[in-house]
Amino acid sequence: MTDMYKQVAQTENWRLDLLPLVATDTSDTVLGGTVSIDDEGGIALHTGAMYGPVDAAFEVLGSVPDGPAQEWEDVVELSVRAAEAAPLILIGIFSDGGEADEPGTDADMLESGRDYRVRIHVRGRDKSGSDELIEPDGTPNDHVLVQVWPSEPNKPTVTRMSSAKAGEDERNSETFSGSGYVTLGMGDPDREDLIAQNLRDAGE
Repeated sequence: MTDMYKQVAQTENWRLDLLPLVATDTSDTVLGGTVSIDDEGGIALHTGAMYGPVDAAFEVLGSVPDGPAQEWEDVVELSVRAAEAAPLILIGIFSDGGEADEPGTDADMLESGRDYRVRIHVRGRDKSGSDELIEPDGTPNDHVLVQVWPSEPNKPTVTRMSSAKAGEDERNSETFSGSGYVTLGMGDPDREDLIAQNLRDAGE
């Protein structure tokens, strides 16, 4: 296994898809106000900014790591399976995989069909407004650390939930549809689609 590798992901509609992982337990629609799980096990991370950059780091480990550092405000764990042999990556929920920033050559490949445990750490979401738009090359407020290691399936757990954003999303979890990606009360869809397209155009 290599050391940590990083990516700047562009969030869309307060969400980022975590690939190539699929949750093996879909009973919880929203986990700790931090992760949405759809009916097919797709995993979406909640962000503080509606659109803009998110600073992400990834670690593929051989065994369970030490507990999360105090700097992380929200931490959840869940069991997953790798849907394909690919490195971990976060992409905007409306993006094609090819549009995402590609991980560097140092990124570890997951083993297709293998069971893993993933620990997702988030901080900085409260620094973004509920409808915050940050330019693609702006300074991220949101920071994410994703750690995975081989593990037999087990129940999801919420280790830490201290941000206001996590509490809000947890309280409003019933507004999330079964898809985990399309939510109610998120503003005008036409306006949001236009913003997303403008951001994609600006990044070209």
